[in-house]
Amino acid sequence: MLSISYIIATFFGSGRLPYAPGTWGTIAGLIIAFIGYFYHLSAQAYLLIAGILFFIGWITSEHILKSTEYQDTDPSFIVIDEVVGLFVTIGLLGLYKPLTPDLLFISFFVFRLFDIFKPWPICWIDEILAKSTKTAALGIMTDDVLAGIMAVFCVLIIHYFTSF
Repeated sequence: MLSISYIIATFFGSGRLPYAPGTWGTIAGLIIAFIGYFYHLSAQAYLLIAGILFFIGWITSEHILKSTEYQDTDPSFIVIDEVVGLFVTIGLLGLYKPLTPDLLFISFFVFRLFDIFKPWPICWIDEILAKSTKTAALGIMTDDVLAGIMAVFCVLIIHYFTSF
């Protein structure tokens, strides 16, 4: 039987889809973001949702890690962190620019690049927090928040130099 923690951590099973579970989780988050866009969700609402999901993701990730006895401190099927990172990107962008479908899509792609390649300081935070069972779940969530913050700067630069 699937636990509530597992359902939340996999973002309703999207983390169990084959090949690139992080991308599938981010796509699931993007679908939710588009629903929010069509309902005129504010930037602050995206950030509030990201904050709430951060704490829920931290708790559920900790539960999953304990149940697997920390065999992997960042299992790929946990994708709630990708949703949080995307919502951080979209929410922060929305504070500076009106959200448009183009911005949502470019946010998705730029966030995924930062999440996949984990440039410094993302890799540094990820590595430090993954070293301890006490901080591993926090690390799962934090590296994606950092990826989201860094993605915002890139999207703003891209937006500044292009016409989208």
